[in-house]
Amino acid sequence: MKTITIAQGEKFIQKGDRVNSLYMLLSGTVRGSNRKDAWDLEPGSLVGFSSCSSETYLSDFTAMTECKLYAWDYHGPEDFVKIFKEDEKYISVFVMSAVRHTFTTLRRFRNYCQQARNYYGFLTKMYGEYSKSCESSRIPIHEFGKMEIAEPYSPKYQISDYITVFYQRFSSMNLKAMEEFLKRDLAMCVGELLNGDVWTIKAMEMIADLKDYLELQKELLLDESEDDLYHRYFDLAVKVSDAGGDISALKEQIAQIQSYARESGLYHPEWLNRMFSTYEKYDFTKSSQANAWEEFSQDEVDYLEEILAYAEYTGDAAKNLREDLRAYGQVTDKFSSSDDLRSLRKRLTSGFFDLYKKALQKSLAGGPVPASVMMLFNFGFLDPQLAGEEATRGLHMLTEKLDQCNSSNIYTIYEWLCSIYNGKNEPSKNEFDMDYPAFLADQKKSGSISAKEEQELLNDKWKKVEFEIDNMFMANNRMTYGKITSYCPVLCEDDIINSVDNMLVTTEKLRSAMNYIRGIDFSIFYRQIVFSDSARDINMEMLQKEVLPITILMPNAGSRAMMWQETSGIKRDTPARFIFPIMTVANIMEMMIEIAGRYRWEICRKIQGVRWNDVTEPSLTSEYSDFIQYYRKNHELSADAKEKVKNALQKSKNNFREVFVKDYQSWINYEAKGSFRVNKVSRDILFRYCPFSKKIRQELKINPMYRDMFEKFEMMADRAAKRLDMLYDRYKKKGGQITKELQGNRDFYNL
Repeated sequence: MKTITIAQGEKFIQKGDRVNSLYMLLSGTVRGSNRKDAWDLEPGSLVGFSSCSSETYLSDFTAMTECKLYAWDYHGPEDFVKIFKEDEKYISVFVMSAVRHTFTTLRRFRNYCQQARNYYGFLTKMYGEYSKSCESSRIPIHEFGKMEIAEPYSPKYQISDYITVFYQRFSSMNLKAMEEFLKRDLAMCVGELLNGDVWTIKAMEMIADLKDYLELQKELLLDESEDDLYHRYFDLAVKVSDAGGDISALKEQIAQIQSYARESGLYHPEWLNRMFSTYEKYDFTKSSQANAWEEFSQDEVDYLEEILAYAEYTGDAAKNLREDLRAYGQVTDKFSSSDDLRSLRKRLTSGFFDLYKKALQKSLAGGPVPASVMMLFNFGFLDPQLAGEEATRGLHMLTEKLDQCNSSNIYTIYEWLCSIYNGKNEPSKNEFDMDYPAFLADQKKSGSISAKEEQELLNDKWKKVEFEIDNMFMANNRMTYGKITSYCPVLCEDDIINSVDNMLVTTEKLRSAMNYIRGIDFSIFYRQIVFSDSARDINMEMLQKEVLPITILMPNAGSRAMMWQETSGIKRDTPARFIFPIMTVANIMEMMIEIAGRYRWEICRKIQGVRWNDVTEPSLTSEYSDFIQYYRKNHELSADAKEKVKNALQKSKNNFREVFVKDYQSWINYEAKGSFRVNKVSRDILFRYCPFSKKIRQELKINPMYRDMFEKFEMMADRAAKRLDMLYDRYKKKGGQITKELQGNRDFYNL
C-alpha cells in the first residue's frame, strides 16, 4: 500500500486500461463515468471496485478536487487475500465501502427505472387525452406515427427487490457491527466483495440501457423537429381557438407537459425555454391568420389571374388551365386512381410546368416579382380555392421569409434555377446519367442538332435552366411528393396537414439533421483528393477533404427525400445533390438518415467504377454485396440472423442497396447508442467504412462487441496521424505552408 496525491482534473483511471491498482479515497471528490452516466465518490469509497472481477477498468475516474488515496497493487480477486493478510483491519473497511457502493448503484438503477415508468405512463396518458380532445373538438387527429416506438422499459436483468433491501440494510451497519458480522473471515469477505461487484456491474449496465431508452423515447414528447406530442397539442389549440372553441382544457394539458418536461431532468432547461417560447408568446385572442398575417387580406388580389397576367399566359392555354383547376377543385377524393382523374392530373401537370417556365423566364429577365408568383415558384401554389384560405395566407407571409430556406448550399428550387441561369451551378444529369454538355454531344451525334447549334446551346443560359426543369425538377417534384400515383404539382389543401410554418423545411432543420449524422458517421462527406508539391518532395499525397452536399427544396408538401447525384460533376470533390420537399410533416432527421445511407452506397460505386462489386478490391459496396449474396453460407450468422437477411431482401425486392440503407438507418439510430440491431457481419463492414466519431467510440468502448474494432481503428488512425505530423514537419522546414486543406486532412484523424 502507498499514499498518492492526484491533482484536480486528472483522470487517473482510464476506461479500457488493464486493472493494475485498487484505491481508497481518503480526501477530496472523485467522479466516475461511463457510457452517458456519472457519479461522485466521497472519502471512504473504494475507487475501481466495480472492475475488481474484470481484466480492464469499466469506468473512467477523474479527481474533481485534489485527492489523497491509498493505492494497492491489484490484478485480480486473489490480490484481496494479499491485501488483507498484510492488515486485517481492511477486511471490514473494504466490505463496508463495497456494500455501500453497491447499494448506491442499485438505488440509482431503481430511480432510473421509476423515471422510465413515469415517463411512459405520462406519455401514454397525454396521448390518450390528445386523442379525446381531437374527438371532442371534432378536429381530425394529426396522426403520430412515431408513437409506434413507444414502449415500456424492459430490463436486461431481473434484480429482486430483496437484493436492494439486503444491500440497504447491510450498508447501514457501522464498522463495529461489520467486524462482528464478518469476524475477519477471508472467504466471507472476498465472497461478499465479488458478489457486490456482480450486482454493481449489472445495475451499471442497466442504468446505461435506461439512459439510452430515455434518450430515444423523450423525443416523442418533445423533439427539435417539432414532430412530437407537445406540438400536436399546440396545433390543436390553435385550430380550436380559430374555430371559436374553448381551449382552457388544452392549455392546462400543455402546462402539464411543460411542467413534467422541466421537472423530469430529461431536457436541458435552456433548450426547453427555446422550445416553449413560441407557445408562450402566441396570442390566442387572435385567430392564427391574424397572428401570422395582419396586414394583408386575401380578397385584395386574385392570385391565379395575377400569376397568369405576369407570365403572359393567355388564350386557350390559360382557359384550359382555369377549367382544369376548377374541375380538380370539385374532386372530393383527390387521391383516387380513376382514369378520368389520371387524365385531369396529366393535363394539370403539363399546364403547370408550361406556366411555370413562362413565369420563370420572365423573372430571370429582371424586375419585381409579385408575391403570388413567388408562391408559384417556391410552393407550387396556383389557386387559393385549392390550397385553402389559411394556407394561402400563410404562404403569402412566407414569401417574405424565404431566406430561412436558402444558404450557401441549401436552395429553394427558384434560387437553384436562378443559380444555374447565372452560371453559379451547372444543370444536373438526366435519367441517362448525362450532364448538359454530354446531352448536347449526344444530340449532335444523332443528327438532332448541328455542331454550330451545339456551341450556341452550350452558352444558352435559358436552355440550361430548361434542361434542369425537364430532367431534375419534374422528376424529383413527383418523387419527393411521395404519393406518386396521385401526384399533381398544384398545391392542394389535402396536402397541408399542419400549419405551413411548422411544415416548412428550413436551413436550420436541415443543418441540424445533417450535423447529427456527421456527429456519428464523421467521415460520410469526406473525399480523397490529390495534393502535390514536388519542389518540397510531396508527390501524390492523398488528402481527406469534407465536401458537404447541396440540398434543393422542391415546391410541394411531400414526404420523401431523394439522393439525386453523388457528385455535381466529374471531379470527386464536387458536392452531392440532395432533394427535399419544401414542406413536410415527415421526420426530417429520418429522411436525412435514409438518403445519407443511399449516398454512402452511391459515392462508393462512383469511386470504385466498374469494380464496385468486385470483392477482390475491398470497398463498402463490394464487401456488402458479397455478404448479401452469400449470406446463406456464412458461418458467422445464426439461423435467426440469416432469416432476417432473407426477409430484408424480400422487402427490398433483392435490391442490395436498399438492404444496406436499412442497416445504415439502424447503425445511426440504434447502434451508435449501444443498442444492437444489425448482425455481426454487417456491423463489421459498417464500422470499417462508416466508423463512429471519437465521442461515440469512447462511449461504447466499454462494450466487448465494439472494443476490438475500436482499438484496431484507433491504432491505425494514430499511425496515420503520426505519419502526417512527420510529413508536415518536413514540409514546413522546406518552406511549405500548411493550408486549410492540409490542416483539415490532419484534423480528420482526430474526429
